[in-house]
Amino acid sequence: MAGDFSHLLHAVLGFGAAGAAVVALASYKGGPWHRRAGWVFVAGMVVSALTAWMFMFDRPLPLAMVSATVTLYAIGNALLAVNPQWAGARRWEWGLLALIGMVMLGMLATAVNLYRSGSTFFPAPLAMCAIIGVFALLDWRYLRAAKVPRMDRLGRHRLFMALAMAQMVMAPTIIVAPDIGVPVPVIVFGSLLLAPLIYFGFGPAARRASARKVPADAT
Repeated sequence: MAGDFSHLLHAVLGFGAAGAAVVALASYKGGPWHRRAGWVFVAGMVVSALTAWMFMFDRPLPLAMVSATVTLYAIGNALLAVNPQWAGARRWEWGLLALIGMVMLGMLATAVNLYRSGSTFFPAPLAMCAIIGVFALLDWRYLRAAKVPRMDRLGRHRLFMALAMAQMVMAPTIIVAPDIGVPVPVIVFGSLLLAPLIYFGFGPAARRASARKVPADAT
């Protein structure tokens, strides 16, 4: 009974997060609808990611576990980027960088094991590790900066929200990949491609909205 409820909760919140993402993207950036939809998206994605990890104990699916972890990493960084005043915010950001570092090590280990077993799929985890590594490098540069302008924080917020939305698409489609006959690499890298498309596609409108509210030299 508890298992059925958790699966239902996972599905409902996942679809709710998808709807909230559409509202957040379509609404005025920084406005009340954008903020409300953003919080609904955050709550739905966090609970969906945590329940996904619960399911993995019964049916381990490495890619789904990676997707759930990247979701938490992306949501955490998106929130902390625009809330630096939260207690321990910088320590949490360093912790998220350590978390994604462990994910990258897992991908490298997977690639090595696939190569040693003679599999031709070993480049896939290497490529995914490289993509996630770009975000880790951005984290490193951001965390080492003594002072980060608010406009840069807003850009970081948009980037990581875009990554979270990409994971929102990736996670469920990975599970059903065998049933729909789509190769898993197509789903993984096709979903990750959504992150830059969302970031750059909606970035100009977000920057214009931010510029109207934030002075150029604000920090």
